[in-house]
This record gives sequence, C-alpha cells and structure tokens, in this order.
Amino acid sequence: MSRSLAVRRQADAYYTEDALARALVSLLPIGGGTTVWEPHAGGGAFVKALAAQGAYVVASDITASEWSGVSHYFEADFLSLEPDPARDTIPWIVGNPPFRGFEQHVDQALRFAENVVFLLRLAAMESAARAPLWERWPLRKVWVLAERPSFTGGGTDSAAYGFFHFSKGWGGPAEVVPGWRWKA
Repeated sequence: MSRSLAVRRQADAYYTEDALARALVSLLPIGGGTTVWEPHAGGGAFVKALAAQGAYVVASDITASEWSGVSHYFEADFLSLEPDPARDTIPWIVGNPPFRGFEQHVDQALRFAENVVFLLRLAAMESAARAPLWERWPLRKVWVLAERPSFTGGGTDSAAYGFFHFSKGWGGPAEVVPGWRWKA
C-alpha cells in the first residue's frame, strides 16, 4: 500500500469530487454572502463550490491549507472546538466528514449551525447504536445519489451515498429523494 493511501485511510480522509460538491451546493439556498462553514475542507471541493455560489466561506481542517475563494480559514480539529453562542451560530455547515464517528460530527455541527448538510454513506441510517442520533436530530431531507462517487480519483466503492440535511427544530418526517442524479 502506498504511503499516501495509508495516511488517507488512517485519517479517514476521502475527498469529494468537485462536480459532486457543485451539484450539492446548487440544491441549497446559499449565496449572496450567506455564511457557510466547511469544517472538513480537505481538498477544497465544497469550498470552491460554495465560493462560486457567492457564500461567505469559512474553511477549516486538521491540517492548514489555503483554498481559493475562502473568506476565512484556520487549522483546527472540529470536534475540539467550543462554540460561543453569542457569535458562533451560523446558517450552514456543509461538507464531507469522516464516516467513522460521523455522529459526533453531526452533533458538533448542530452546536454551531442551524442547518447541516453532510455527504454520508446511506449505511448511516442503519444500526440500533445510531438510533439516538436520529432521535436528537431528526433528518430533514436526504438526496440519495444515483451515481456512486469516487473518493480516490479512480473507481467507486460498493457503498451507497446520500446528502443528509439536518435542521435545528425540524420535527416533520424526512423527505427522501431517491435516485438523485448529480452527473451531467
């Protein structure tokens, strides 16, 4: 196994395709200076897509980088941050968190934002151990991807994926959009 592949797997870092990030961002009512934070900015696909929509983009990751179109960026472990409710409530957090422990990332994101949209495996909806997450944060909407993305620049894996939208205060049933096509 190559060193870069081993490091990526250890960090659970699988970067989103630019086309997929653009497709997701185009679904959301984001633009015109709306503040959006990408706390797992990685390769910058969501950062670029959000900037192209005219969002005020805050980007962070566990390793500092510079991403084009970012209004503010910093190096941080997202799960270690503490929000200041007087200034840290933002409209949106969008991105692709690590799948291992994604529940912690959803909980943390909803401490900072009103709306959270994460790219996750559909397997996130399985398991009795995850039932408390869905009780704490009812899912508002999920777009089920018709085409599987590649996170390695090569082929795809055998997992099914979706964009999961959580919204504070949402109490209705989840809307599921099956077979959402994101490739042109």
